[in-house]
Amino acid sequence: MVLVASGACVHPLGEIAARYNSPPGVVFVPVVEAPPMRWALTWRTTADSPVVRALAQTAAEVGPVVT
Repeated sequence: MVLVASGACVHPLGEIAARYNSPPGVVFVPVVEAPPMRWALTWRTTADSPVVRALAQTAAEVGPVVT
């Protein structure tokens, strides 16, 4: 987001990013004809831990965010 705010790049993000994150200098512009984005939790296998697994389990139990 720092690069986006500085004008160094653009980055496609889902609508949910705009809902929960609004850093100064960043404008979210909808791409109306884009296909829906799919998200998934990912992590390095070297960073696996009980806390990460608990987060993944909770996310699985909550299910998808419907917008």
